[in-house]
Amino acid sequence: MPNHLDQAPTAEALSIDTSNMYTDGVGTEGVTPDQVAALSKELTAIHNHIQTDTRHGLNAEFACLTLHEQMRAQLGEIKAMAAEIQQYRHVLVIGIGGSSLGCKAIRHALKPDRRLANNTGLCFIENIDPYHLEQIFATLNPNQVAIIAISKSGGTIETVVQYQIIRNWLETELGKTTAKQRQWLITDPTTGWLREVAEQERLPALAVPPKVGGRYSVLTPVGLLPLAVAGIDIEALLSGAATAASACQSAVISENSAMEMAALYFLLETTKDKHVSIMMPYINRLRLFADWYCQLWAESLGKRDSNKPSVSLAGSLPVRAMGAIDQHSQLQMYLESRLDKMFSFITLGQWRHDIPIPEGNRGRDWFPYLENKGLADVITAEFFATRQVITETGHPNLTITLPDLNAYALGQLTDLYQRVTIYTGLLYGINPLDQPSVEKGKKLAIDYLKSH
Repeated sequence: MPNHLDQAPTAEALSIDTSNMYTDGVGTEGVTPDQVAALSKELTAIHNHIQTDTRHGLNAEFACLTLHEQMRAQLGEIKAMAAEIQQYRHVLVIGIGGSSLGCKAIRHALKPDRRLANNTGLCFIENIDPYHLEQIFATLNPNQVAIIAISKSGGTIETVVQYQIIRNWLETELGKTTAKQRQWLITDPTTGWLREVAEQERLPALAVPPKVGGRYSVLTPVGLLPLAVAGIDIEALLSGAATAASACQSAVISENSAMEMAALYFLLETTKDKHVSIMMPYINRLRLFADWYCQLWAESLGKRDSNKPSVSLAGSLPVRAMGAIDQHSQLQMYLESRLDKMFSFITLGQWRHDIPIPEGNRGRDWFPYLENKGLADVITAEFFATRQVITETGHPNLTITLPDLNAYALGQLTDLYQRVTIYTGLLYGINPLDQPSVEKGKKLAIDYLKSH
């Protein structure tokens, strides 16, 4: 039952090949079309519930699936704010988890150099590592620094403490008045410490829609503002997301890639014991996208069914691998260890920046198969070879092909995986939007600080 998003009304839509997830492609380790069809009634009910819910826009439970429409009204304000921030050479984006990973992933995919074309560089301040901040203070000129602090709750402890420290550094070096002119906040529209700071100090601030969780927030100001500062076409990003959303409107599994992928991931984990889900891009710039996927998948699906507290329904463990790098590290285990894995390959339909392999007498003698080839030919051959051996070993796998590496394609990929994650969580019978155990860990950390 292979499905293709290129049925959407644009030649630039990504395509999905799911054939190697089925028994016809991978043998007995795959699932059958009948197994997928058996989920039709349940998935249709899930799909209809989501469709009805999302009519409420940003007030919907699944508001994250409406962002391609709802955020367009804010593009003017976001772009204007980005233009102000671009006058500074170093922009410190302070956030962690969902307040950082998605934005960082898209920035790395589209603008991988830290120093951007407009001479403004984004530096992501995430982990609370004193050595990292010490290096920032030692190497950056405070006259060239601006801050974007991001926390949906306004009280994320890692973000709060680093924002306070960097604020204090700027105030010490530049004075309070000048330091205030270098700060932009993204947080809850009405509550939380960051919102209070914004109102009391009259700092420019954008709102995170209250119904959108951090790991689903890259298409809100959380991601859109820093990406606009980086010079990325955020309008094209939303247009790509809209294309993916449009291609997933049908309640028929064979016509809805998000529904089909969710069914396959769910069935392979619950009926075929595929407890490890490996994302393996063959595009180096998507390395951090795989990191974002790992957070999205793990935090959304790694939880128990509240109606069956004694039974763990932790979903599949997400793992990042990079082609062709991890052919020389992880692949050995994939080929000779347990058949408990499934793969999602991501590849590129066309490489706009290929580099030809120079011809030389000695090189021609040793590597005649490289004649008239470029780097893109080699990595494409590596992908096809690895996918074939993975398939022959018995690991179910699907392939997503991006038509190009641009904001439009990344918007499609982002929206698609958010939809797939939500469908999959609802198939498990859990809430894919919360993270109860993470919240417990945050509380325990605060309790430890209070008692020591």
